[in-house]
Amino acid sequence: MGEDEDIKGKVIQIMDKAKPKKKTSRKPSKRPAPLVSMNVKGNGNVQVAGDVFITTKQPEKKILPPPASIGADTLLKNRIMSLFNKIGEAREKRYGKSSYGVLYSKFKKDFGIKNNKWTVIWTWPKECSRAIIDYLEEKYGNTIQGRIERAAGKKGYIHTRPHLYKNETELLEHFGMTMKSPELRALLKTSFGATSHAQLSHLEHWQLVCYLEGLVQKMEET
Repeated sequence: MGEDEDIKGKVIQIMDKAKPKKKTSRKPSKRPAPLVSMNVKGNGNVQVAGDVFITTKQPEKKILPPPASIGADTLLKNRIMSLFNKIGEAREKRYGKSSYGVLYSKFKKDFGIKNNKWTVIWTWPKECSRAIIDYLEEKYGNTIQGRIERAAGKKGYIHTRPHLYKNETELLEHFGMTMKSPELRALLKTSFGATSHAQLSHLEHWQLVCYLEGLVQKMEET
């Protein structure tokens, strides 16, 4: 029996070695993708996730106005811009927002710059500004608001009541006062025997505004 058991044990060992081994499935290890560090120089280049894309769009170049030009003088440029805006606002009340486009187109035609932007005037010599200002002042003078202001500037002309109220409010600001200030009410009482503007005639209101204008002028002279 001992010999038989030895033979049997050897057979079992041989059979075990002959058995195919089971394959174990291993999942591939996840390794982080290598980081890409790149410095891209140059206008129009875009870097996304390590890739570089070259664009054809070029940055807008701003050209500064040359010395001794209209655009180089801030005050002169603001004066011309304010005239354009005054004309545009006055015409907008009648014709709508398209009035601005019409204004610029007419200006370009009259000054012979149809193939340029109107802002090319900022590169012109300062000596050209007088002609531009005279042109714009004439255009504004032909608007309804311009005609009203021109008529109001004539000697002996009495402004309308709304215009008198506007002027009075602006004049009172020089003294830190408003229409409700007690000092103004005292002036109404002393000069006109009135307790409010409603009791003033058109002529009396105009006289009050003229009086305030005189006070402001004296204040500026001292």
